[in-house]
Amino acid sequence: MRFRLGVCLVVLSLAAVAYAGADRPIANVKSLTGDWRAMGGVSSAAIRIKPDGSYEGIAANGAKTVGKITAAGGKASFQSANSAGTVTWSQEGGKDMLLFVRADGRGSAKLERVK
Repeated sequence: MRFRLGVCLVVLSLAAVAYAGADRPIANVKSLTGDWRAMGGVSSAAIRIKPDGSYEGIAANGAKTVGKITAAGGKASFQSANSAGTVTWSQEGGKDMLLFVRADGRGSAKLERVK
């Protein structure tokens, strides 16, 4: 059962990446400033990114989260107290989207800009 759940999570993560539009370069973290929420409204995940790249929010499981996004060479990464990984920025249907993918392969989160 655990194996099936793991396979499903990997497939869903890959599907989210495949569905996204072309990645936009992230020249600096100021371009990501604002409020973001989980796509589709199924999850309560949401974050507020500050101009310096620091963020705070609520994870999908309801836990509060804080971290920092850094950018270099057009790519971005994130670091929080309990996870790290990559951040990609794209547009879908005229909306800005962020995809956080954990480096340990344990999940991803897709968020849309709300402000």
